[in-house]
Amino acid sequence: MKCTISVKSPVHIGSGEKYTASEYVKSKAKNKKGDIINILKRIDVSNYFLSLSDDKKDDFLRDLSNPNFNLKNFDSKIPNTYTKYRAINKSKKDIAPTQEITEAIKTLNQLYIPGSSIKGAIKSAILYRQIDDDLIEKIADRVLRNNGRVDNRQYSFFMNRIFTSNNAPTPAQGDIMKFLQVSDSTTIKNPTIFDVATVMASFRKRHNEFYSRNNRTHEPTLSYLETIGKNNKLSFSITNNYDYDVFRKLGLDSKKDMIDIDNIKKSVFIFSRALINHEIEFAEDYDIGYLAKFYRKLQNDNSIDAPLLRVGGGSGFLSTTVGLKIKKYDEMLFEKIRDGTRGKTYEYSFPKSRKITQVGGLPLGWIQLNFKGE
Repeated sequence: MKCTISVKSPVHIGSGEKYTASEYVKSKAKNKKGDIINILKRIDVSNYFLSLSDDKKDDFLRDLSNPNFNLKNFDSKIPNTYTKYRAINKSKKDIAPTQEITEAIKTLNQLYIPGSSIKGAIKSAILYRQIDDDLIEKIADRVLRNNGRVDNRQYSFFMNRIFTSNNAPTPAQGDIMKFLQVSDSTTIKNPTIFDVATVMASFRKRHNEFYSRNNRTHEPTLSYLETIGKNNKLSFSITNNYDYDVFRKLGLDSKKDMIDIDNIKKSVFIFSRALINHEIEFAEDYDIGYLAKFYRKLQNDNSIDAPLLRVGGGSGFLSTTVGLKIKKYDEMLFEKIRDGTRGKTYEYSFPKSRKITQVGGLPLGWIQLNFKGE
């Protein structure tokens, strides 16, 4: 089945690489509407270096040792043949030459959402729907140590029981999720760079603070991220590989409905609804108006046929664990887990911070799925 993706807020899935002004030049360009926008041209530095004369190569290597090295200052007329890709620069604050930009995962210099990221988020949603009061009580009895820390071995055992069969030779062979195939998404050409800050909960009305390492200026600590920008459209395919004989042999017949497309849609819808409601509550408790406005609109967009899903950087503790379900059923148990996870207590909601783009005030990672296909 083909599934389309509408990006509702910037999506960042990192490649593990970072770069500075030694690998890009700032420039201007026109968008489709004819407006002038800021861009960064990411340069293929290796090929560019090989094109230089011997003297220029020596100059380049000498200048590169300067931490403030700026490729554009070295050569303001680098031919476009050495441009790997262009990134739209929507950062509010000017990017300093030494500031690292965290690269997004790409294939052939184009951005995409890995199928593993989509599948992992879907699995979290299915897990959320499957957990009941009985399992939560067992988690409380057998998974938590006295200090609230999670016993990872016991936790894995309980989680694996939800998705695996006892009849299979190995847990991997008996994992129902193995029979759900999710492809990588299609690609987009241009990343959008945002400067992202961490907004911290505060009980002082309209005085929510951004995390800062600078005790003198209190300037927000920023990270610069390549993202798939809002309003981009992508698609992927999702396949349920049900085989009666194989499922019967592995003892998975009782779990086959978990990877049924209708169950996936409903699970993703229910999980996102719970997460969005939690985010609205957080935003209202701490008077973060722009976040509350964003999530109220998201709440209206969420439906079973077109559910919302959160992927990639910024998803956080609640989006990727069973913490939200535990919070719903047992507040005291949730407090114990959060204290053990955090390592210290505080009076704010947990988690007490959110990653927010400086331009637009957007949280990261929200996409909408449409399983109707085309």
